[in-house]
Amino acid sequence: MTKNQKLSDFLFGTLGLKRTFTEVGIRAEDFPVMARKACGNDVLPGFKPLAQEDIERIFEMCQ
Repeated sequence: MTKNQKLSDFLFGTLGLKRTFTEVGIRAEDFPVMARKACGNDVLPGFKPLAQEDIERIFEMCQ
């Protein structure tokens, strides 16, 4: 068993943490507000700057 599998088993099996936004009750309709708050109506600087639309797409992958 790899370290990643052990960690995954611990977090999601032993601790019972949720894996997706859907599992914790966050709906796709909430993504624009969450993204706007995450970036503060601006662009998050970094290796690849992230605009609100980029953050929303990341959230969509976490459903």
